[in-house]
Amino acid sequence: MMFRLLIVLLLLLLSACTPEAALLRKMEESSALMERWLTNNVKEKGIFRYTRNTATGEEPSTNNPIRQLMAARLLAELATEHPELLALHRKNLAFYLRYWYRETEDGPGYVFYDDSSKLGSNALLLRTFVASPDFPQHAEKAAKVAQGIFSLMDAQGALRPWFIEPDRATDHDYLLTFYSGEALLALFEYAAKTGDASVLARAIQSQEYYIRRYVAQMETHYYPAYVPWHTMSIYHLWERTGDDRYADAIFALNDKLLELLDRTEYVGRFYNPLTPQYGSPHSSSDGVYTEGLAYALDTAIRMQDATRMARYTDALTLAVTNLMNLQITNGQDTGAIRIRADNDWIRIDTVQHALDAFRKARTVLH
Repeated sequence: MMFRLLIVLLLLLLSACTPEAALLRKMEESSALMERWLTNNVKEKGIFRYTRNTATGEEPSTNNPIRQLMAARLLAELATEHPELLALHRKNLAFYLRYWYRETEDGPGYVFYDDSSKLGSNALLLRTFVASPDFPQHAEKAAKVAQGIFSLMDAQGALRPWFIEPDRATDHDYLLTFYSGEALLALFEYAAKTGDASVLARAIQSQEYYIRRYVAQMETHYYPAYVPWHTMSIYHLWERTGDDRYADAIFALNDKLLELLDRTEYVGRFYNPLTPQYGSPHSSSDGVYTEGLAYALDTAIRMQDATRMARYTDALTLAVTNLMNLQITNGQDTGAIRIRADNDWIRIDTVQHALDAFRKARTVLH
């Protein structure tokens, strides 16, 4: 009996010493530091500190409603898990509702900032409502925001990027590479929360439109920013329906994305100098690409696709290691994620995206 017990203890000890176990421990420690930074950087009025230079302490007055609301959604989710954060979440959400939220006379609700209203901002407010432990108190506003999002959808399911368009020229197709997936993810989460079949049906119609545009016609319309958002929105649809077409779409998107993954100079960063048209290297992009990749790995595991399981596990391991290497581990900004290794700036979404990515990655990297 004693011999068997010693064997079991030895096996447990060996399993705890594997590279996979070590990575998960490091990710857990990194996540805890990011949570602490996030919750310590809600200002007195309730808004998050947006950006800061860690070397000089400089804090410009710039802001961005989508990035603020992405962090608000994460805080709402954390408050659901940790009741001690509920007061902070309420204070944070109250700021945006007081200063940024509006309603039209005929019903739709929207985020108004800088004389305009972005589809992406409205989508992230809806996601925040859905994630909130106070959802019943916000259900009426959530329905109005969903109504506003649907008002931007045409009969085919295509979306417009502005609820209120600014007085300047904008690239609608470029904006929709971000906003379309954010909006569909919000609508699928809202449909799951409320059980509203009509919301689900219209969201599916729109998702089918974007699968045709962004997956079937990838060579024409490809831009990597849409990959993680549509990976997550399609994942919700695949989970609900079990339709293998949706898993195939997730795989096509993420197989293409891995062409950006650096395996030479800045290992684990999503940037390829041969395609500068896809934007500059930035840890915020790295974070959301990593989150989407974690959902793709989850899909591969559940589909028992051994080739993609290996490919995505390898890529995800490199991606999370890159983000941990960008984390500040001492001083006032402990837990924050630098924009790049050679840069002293941090921003709210560099932390939020990395933490969202780690929260999903920790469930699939084992």
